[in-house]
Amino acid sequence: MKNLELMFDGRRITLTNKRINKLDEFVFKVSSLIEKYTEYVIVSGYISILFGRSRGTEDVDFVISSLPLEEFRKLYEDFLNSGFEFINADDPVELFEMLIENQAVRACEIGTIFPNAEIKLPKDRFHLEALKHRIETIINDRRIFISPIELQIAYKLYLGSEKDIEDAIFLYELFRDHISHEKLQYWKTQLGVEEFEL
Repeated sequence: MKNLELMFDGRRITLTNKRINKLDEFVFKVSSLIEKYTEYVIVSGYISILFGRSRGTEDVDFVISSLPLEEFRKLYEDFLNSGFEFINADDPVELFEMLIENQAVRACEIGTIFPNAEIKLPKDRFHLEALKHRIETIINDRRIFISPIELQIAYKLYLGSEKDIEDAIFLYELFRDHISHEKLQYWKTQLGVEEFEL
């Protein structure tokens, strides 16, 4: 992404000259539906892909704020009317109960399985922090919300697979002059990966 331009002021990331691909379009569609009904934050692998890391992914992780069943029903119907289907079940009450039980529900565009949106409620304080301090990200005049970069890097180190560590290193190299290194060290300590040198 030689022509990609990135600006980050600590609260907002602005990306310009990004070539929008099918995965990005999928994320824009899903996020625009979810944000009508509740707050969300995107976490995990898509974030590094968004900023230019060349690797595939089968799902995009959306952590959402809790919402009542009636609002979830509306969200469910909106997804169906927008050309999506849910993989886990086709009953909104059953899907809602899965969310409440800390299970993810998955949505994909009709006729496809991948990519799919993995939608879940916060399962730990790190998800809650990601939601509370989510970063507005403007991509060619479109908007999504992602996890704070410092938390994302530390969490990827914590997950520990080769792919996750490569994601963490990619994000660190890209944002090293923009992030708070104190916050990064804090999250590394909280997640027990403070010894990992980037």
